[in-house]
Amino acid sequence: MYRAPSLENLEIGSKSSASERHQLILMAKKGTLPKELEKSLPAHVREHAAIKGDKGAKLVLHGSPSKVFYGIGALKDLTPQDAAEYAEALGHALNAEQLGEVHVTFPAELKDRDIISNFLKGLLLANWKFDELKTKQDNGKKSELRKVSFAGGASAEITKADVANLSSIATGIAFARELIELPGSTATPEEFCARVTKAIDPKLVSIEIWDEKRIRKEGMGLLGAVSQGSVIPPRFLIVRTGKDMAGKKPALYLVGKGVTFDTGGINLKTGIPFRDLKGMKGDMAGAAAVVGAALALTQTKPGLPVVAVAPLTQNSIGSRAILPGDVFKSYAGKTVEIENTDAEGRLILADAVHFAVQEKAHWIVDVATLTGACVVALGKHFTGLFSNHNEFTEEVLLAAEASGEPAWPMPSTSRYKDELKSSVADLSNMGKGRDGGASLGACFIEHFVGTTPWVHLDIAGSADLGGPAAAVHSTHAAGRMVHTLVTLAHRLGDQHRGNKK
Repeated sequence: MYRAPSLENLEIGSKSSASERHQLILMAKKGTLPKELEKSLPAHVREHAAIKGDKGAKLVLHGSPSKVFYGIGALKDLTPQDAAEYAEALGHALNAEQLGEVHVTFPAELKDRDIISNFLKGLLLANWKFDELKTKQDNGKKSELRKVSFAGGASAEITKADVANLSSIATGIAFARELIELPGSTATPEEFCARVTKAIDPKLVSIEIWDEKRIRKEGMGLLGAVSQGSVIPPRFLIVRTGKDMAGKKPALYLVGKGVTFDTGGINLKTGIPFRDLKGMKGDMAGAAAVVGAALALTQTKPGLPVVAVAPLTQNSIGSRAILPGDVFKSYAGKTVEIENTDAEGRLILADAVHFAVQEKAHWIVDVATLTGACVVALGKHFTGLFSNHNEFTEEVLLAAEASGEPAWPMPSTSRYKDELKSSVADLSNMGKGRDGGASLGACFIEHFVGTTPWVHLDIAGSADLGGPAAAVHSTHAAGRMVHTLVTLAHRLGDQHRGNKK
């Protein structure tokens, strides 16, 4: 089974060996120094910006052990997202200083458990790097974090089970990152499925892989249409977690867009800088997120069935590529006019979410790098959230915030749906103009979910690393929404168990 580079022997609380370890002291604005350090530091050192808690300031005092002070700003402004990004960047800094065994002291005033959990997650991911394709690999044994203990604030509430779950989540995130960073010609639909099959213990899941013949036989006309311009065949991947709960209700379905490279098709992506075009290998970040979550959930066991679904294809240019104006029948039976071949993600998601509906999903979440319009609206710090169900929206928003992956509600109303009418088919895959592109993309998918509670997460902007974490990695993939999907599954599982009592 897949194992990500992570911390060994992550200890809980302040152990006897903590005093022998190098110290990482997080300082909040207007916070207080730990009592044991207050008298030992000279006055001029206590005036340093890091000790004053200035956001992002760092001070390293070398010794046996060394002490690293890091300013995290005002606690009222600190978020779980900040904590995860700070920690991943700090982990790199600790590695650079050859500080492999560290004791973390959280501010006594820090009472937010989610912030502490996300900080630990960031440390777990600090050793991650993508060097699979390099002929000379740095094994990093001498410069990786090996042991971490912690104390202070609400950290006493973090149990060994919590740490084990965080390790599983970090492993799922790392797996998603690796899939995203692979070249498009390597991570083909077939290879994507092969890596998932290898990564997840077959005793814990049931995996189905539909080839192009099965896709055609089942009537997934939109997935088949997008794939026909490529010599590389599509796949439809289904990962069912919790074999012991097979067929039980309610079930959460996670659907991820899996365009393993997107040229735009006949509506070629022109005007994009060549370095940005390379990033189209990451147009399967949604599919990577749902299988990364499935990998984590095999270990964290949320108490309800979770099914990850990934329609996988390239969107290429070829003699058989779909043409603007073509009409295809979807898995749901609705016909769709293709007005823009570069609006392909919503097409394959339409077939995939209808699959979930057919299987009587209780909830559906789809994750996709869907629209540039969402990037324009929200930038890189928030994921766009669209939904047909207010209560389910609230559950996902809470899960996302707690997981350090905040989402922002966006509109999807009948006014947008009306713009998707076609004169020659049941639907068009584009609206009447450029305005409202993120909402139009979401509303197209909504046409295929019926009344099932559904959330669409547009990660076109948030899929890349942000903040301090982005500065320390040579790669970009964040593995966004893996943590959120795991948290959501556990929230729903806890509620389901509560209702049964």
